[in-house]
Amino acid sequence: MADHDSPGDLHHLRRGAHGFLRRYAARAWVYQHGGERWEITLPPDTAALPENKRFKAHARQEARRLAVARLYDLDPEITARAVHHSAAMRREWHDEAVALAGHPAVAATLDIEPPAATGFLRWRDPGGIGYSPRGAPVIACHWGPACDGRWLAWWADSHALATGYAADAEGAAQQHLLSTGFLPVFGPLWYDRQLLLRHGDGTASEHRDVPRAGPAAADAGRPAADPSSPVLALLYTTLATWYLLTRPDAVQLSQQAAPAAGQAADRAAGLHPRPVTVAAARRP
Repeated sequence: MADHDSPGDLHHLRRGAHGFLRRYAARAWVYQHGGERWEITLPPDTAALPENKRFKAHARQEARRLAVARLYDLDPEITARAVHHSAAMRREWHDEAVALAGHPAVAATLDIEPPAATGFLRWRDPGGIGYSPRGAPVIACHWGPACDGRWLAWWADSHALATGYAADAEGAAQQHLLSTGFLPVFGPLWYDRQLLLRHGDGTASEHRDVPRAGPAAADAGRPAADPSSPVLALLYTTLATWYLLTRPDAVQLSQQAAPAAGQAADRAAGLHPRPVTVAAARRP
């Protein structure tokens, strides 16, 4: 992650993700390798389309969401705070949400709304906020309106994923994989898990304050991952992140404009140039 540890790099990450969605995603999702295909979740209206149309439609929708997204960057301290808030939220409210809904995959959203209708954010932690099925850290997500709800998609670090694949190769084959076979196609981010968050799904019967992590949270290390429900873990961390971003009393928010060259690159790629809202710890 050393390549992407400043807020300005978020523009590069978004362009890479947008380029993958526009150029390669639909083909990558239908391509079969050894009889297996890349399995992704689709919104119900898109999944109902004929198979030869659904992946193209989904890729276009995702690209449109990224094109207009507001940009957010969490510094390492706020990233850690979001992770610990998410663990407290899940511990306090998830069982009740499951009982209310009668479904084990329902989360307690606690009426939390995102800081913008459509957004793209990056968590700054070398280990990410979770891991892809192949062990690459999940470091970003985007969201936007979809199908009477809100669509969420998380992104993993493609560099880490490519390194894992390349570890099985040797010498020239390894370099070929990294330089021509993987990163130029997928870009710096790997499209990972997806979820439709329906309005009202799993929300507790009345609004409640988000539970806070204990005073020793900063020294407690990262909460243990739950391998049985990685999407729920990612969702609760995203909800905790949205909560922090909409609480200016909890974090220091500042905006960093893209340089002129970056704005020109965004326009050329079909993206709306956006400043980055940086979330940092509020200092006394």
